[in-house]
Amino acid sequence: MVYLVRHGESVANLNKKFSGITDVELSENGRKQARAAGQSLKGEKISHVYSSTLKRARDTARIICGEIGFDEHSIITEDCLVEVDFGVFENLTWDEIYANYREESEKWMEQQHRYIFPEGEGYDDIISRISAFMDNVPDNSLVVTHFGVIQAVMLYLKIANDENLWETVISNCDILVINDAKFEKIIRSSISATEAT
Repeated sequence: MVYLVRHGESVANLNKKFSGITDVELSENGRKQARAAGQSLKGEKISHVYSSTLKRARDTARIICGEIGFDEHSIITEDCLVEVDFGVFENLTWDEIYANYREESEKWMEQQHRYIFPEGEGYDDIISRISAFMDNVPDNSLVVTHFGVIQAVMLYLKIANDENLWETVISNCDILVINDAKFEKIIRSSISATEAT
């Protein structure tokens, strides 16, 4: 089994900003979500823990490790697990993107995950950087990463395709369970997102 975890709610999620490669903190609610994810994983056999190098993923991994009794100093950080680079859209809300980059935002809506962010990346870039990792990740691994990366893994393993990718909802601290490169189940977070104020 490989357990792919989307990091807990970040302050950027709370403020509805596309933070991508920006290193933002978990919100307090995100920390609660991480603790709940750890509780959900108690009793599972976890032999390796990997994390994106970004703080919101690393802190989620550390909190989960505390819950499952795994040594947090054994967490292995991997650059390939970092979220998509939103390029010129980094740290903007959707309203700001639409107001300032109308033509590009319409292209994004039309092309969805096939869109390449100006001065940033596209999903094919993520697939290129995660493919070797996914081909070699040991069984019984916990992998804490980001929404775009989990979607890219789903595309790479053919768990999803261009037509149905967006049918799978992956909220903060949801856990996508993969068994022998095939979809097993999703363990849903027991704590929902905070409403931004």
